[in-house]
Amino acid sequence: MEISKVVEILKRQQSTKILLLLCILFFMPLLNNLYLNTIVISIGFYSIVTMGFILLMGFAGQISLGQAIFFGLGAYISGILAVKYDISPWLTLVLATVTTGCIAMLLGRAIFRLRGLIVGGITLALNLVFFNLVQSMSGITGGATGMMNIPQLPSGGFMSYSLFIYYVVWLSVILLLVFSLNLVNSRVGRALKAMNLFSGGSDVTAQVMGINIMKYKAGIFAVSAMFASLAGSIYAHYISCIEPATFGVSYSVMIAIMAILGGLSSPWGALLGAALIVGITELLREIIPLFTGGTTGAYELIAYGFILMATLRYLPSGMISVFNRLTKLGDKSSTEVISP
Repeated sequence: MEISKVVEILKRQQSTKILLLLCILFFMPLLNNLYLNTIVISIGFYSIVTMGFILLMGFAGQISLGQAIFFGLGAYISGILAVKYDISPWLTLVLATVTTGCIAMLLGRAIFRLRGLIVGGITLALNLVFFNLVQSMSGITGGATGMMNIPQLPSGGFMSYSLFIYYVVWLSVILLLVFSLNLVNSRVGRALKAMNLFSGGSDVTAQVMGINIMKYKAGIFAVSAMFASLAGSIYAHYISCIEPATFGVSYSVMIAIMAILGGLSSPWGALLGAALIVGITELLREIIPLFTGGTTGAYELIAYGFILMATLRYLPSGMISVFNRLTKLGDKSSTEVISP
């Protein structure tokens, strides 16, 4: 069994999955259902942020509960540049993403001098700091009331804006998915796995192998932040108004839940986890009021808790393990194909 054959087969399998996803996404708007279109857009936003989280925790083994910080940075930087400085919305996406990546790189070099759950606690604290900072800087961010009248992304008027954002978001998802799949199967991906405590690696092992662990930790932290920032920037121009409550700790926790449910072992887990949680949320919003006659917020949290416990108990690898078995594209089937 040659390694080159394994790599080639895996590449073909990933290409098949991506082509299937593209077909589904292309034909879905033909249903002409605005509600479904909005739901799929929401799944796309969550998928981008969760994909970055999976690269950080699933492959580098670094715990973070601060993805909302970078989602919010992207949204606010884009909003401020577009509203206050009249910069093109397309250019603000680039500027916000690059700026957020630089900030995350500096933060990562400071944070990752520590290890384990302490890092998770620090990112959680930074999320709280960011939330309060945005609220207090009312002259720049709009404070608690938020920022209004953020210009939309120029669409050319060839289609409805909702449909245009649908394609922008999911084109971003596909491109970032391809990037992530190539990253985890590259030399960088192997270096990340070598220091991933959750998959049997360690910092000591990685250092013995000559890997600059600080460089890779800060680097993947920046990449993860840039994913979230891009999603936040597009979100700001899609909604046209943003407020601090959107970027609180609960958002970071939700991203972590999506990653665990979808599966931390593959970037595909981001799409599965996002689709599962968004779908369940919409379902609960329709069903729970029929029995309670009130709000669904507390019941949603309870449902998420049960789902998370069930996943950890019966599907510790997440939904990606089920997906791989159903499509016969998992590692086991790959081995069977190339076995003599």
